[in-house]
Amino acid sequence: MKPGIDLAKLKDLRPTTYLVRFGLGAVISLTAAVISRAFGARLGGMFLAFPAILPASLTLIEEREGTRRADRDAIGAVLGGVGLAVFAGVGEALFDRVAPLVALVTALAAWVGTSFALYALLAGLRPDDCDRRMD
Repeated sequence: MKPGIDLAKLKDLRPTTYLVRFGLGAVISLTAAVISRAFGARLGGMFLAFPAILPASLTLIEEREGTRRADRDAIGAVLGGVGLAVFAGVGEALFDRVAPLVALVTALAAWVGTSFALYALLAGLRPDDCDRRMD
């Protein structure tokens, strides 16, 4: 499976689908805001990094396309989270030491590199072959 965008699928979504996604996203964002007010911006910021629409999206994907597709999307979200954590780590290490633009570009390159490397690793494992053997 190659990553891509199919805008034609947007017309198939019902208004309730959007409400679920945006509603859960808002609840997660508000929870992060409450944590931030109660315990400080540093801890609250960690909760803002949570993909706000992921739970709703995975639920809807599972309903419409099945558990296997939702599992794969969840794995993709985890890999993206690892890439984002690498971005944050590189940014934390560099922002006080080099020019902000250099730190940002380096962190972005680390994020993109990590994400592509993890994707290539999983694509190399060929999970589709494993799925066929399990059926």
